[in-house]
Amino acid sequence: MASLSALIGAPALACVPAPGDPVEARARDLHAVTSVYEARIENVVLHDQYGDNVDFTVQPFASIWGAAVPAPFRLSFEAGVCSNWIFLMEEGHPPRNGQKVIVMSSPESLADRHWLYIVRSDADYIDSFMSDWRAARAGQPLSRHP
Repeated sequence: MASLSALIGAPALACVPAPGDPVEARARDLHAVTSVYEARIENVVLHDQYGDNVDFTVQPFASIWGAAVPAPFRLSFEAGVCSNWIFLMEEGHPPRNGQKVIVMSSPESLADRHWLYIVRSDADYIDSFMSDWRAARAGQPLSRHP
């Protein structure tokens, strides 16, 4: 999923979703996934009291599907920037050290890690999210939740 500002080359001041159906955009993103792995969040640094601006390390530890797990890498998030880091979008729940996540990587996300899908492995929606990923791989329709 590309932001409108990324498409026109402007600096990203706020996240503006790409035009079109968000479920279709997610289906395209999930269909492009080439690697799925489990990881742990480590070395969390909160830059404000709300957790809206945060740095953290993604420590991959187990391959689920596709290519081998990558080396650990550092990510930074600033409020308002588009990303697929779903666990960061949950109100009042910034990432924490030791938190387990599922990471889905695609060629686009290797070029810009904001487009990695990062989902809490214990989230209520993980089963439906993984079901959507399997449906996208099979060319079937996704559920209609955004």
